[in-house]
Amino acid sequence: MAAAAVVAGLLSGCAGSRPGLPLTRWLSYSTASKAVSVTLIAGYNDAYNGFNFNGYAKGEVLVIVPRGWKVTVRCENEGAGRHSCAVVRGVGSASPAFPGAASPRPSAGFAAGKSTTFSSAADELGTYRLACLVDQHEQAGEWDVLEVTAARRPSVRLLRAAR
Repeated sequence: MAAAAVVAGLLSGCAGSRPGLPLTRWLSYSTASKAVSVTLIAGYNDAYNGFNFNGYAKGEVLVIVPRGWKVTVRCENEGAGRHSCAVVRGVGSASPAFPGAASPRPSAGFAAGKSTTFSSAADELGTYRLACLVDQHEQAGEWDVLEVTAARRPSVRLLRAAR
């Protein structure tokens, strides 16, 4: 699959032992196959006490996906404890927004140093959360935003700087 990196950007000043993953590395895509791959690394650094994806949390990052595209999420756990990844409809939602839109056993999570991949179709326009569903992780800030739109290409952008 031919993949293109999207939207340049680094978040300078992100709290933590290392800066957040550059936004250009969050996703790759193929317009020919209408497929996008999103990388989420839970516990990427110590920003937000390790409750982050790629060093960002609390809705700092927006991932935009065109409606009808296949979304594959690679979820890695670099944190100290268990983490998961899921696309959910709203705050506190414990079920995936689309069939297959979560790592296995998302409320239990998976161990540090492990990774998993899941895929689903982004068939419904709307704004969703990329969230860790392990108890209290989303409340601690381990979530960002995914929007399914009529856009022609996927993109990723910083919504606000870390506090």
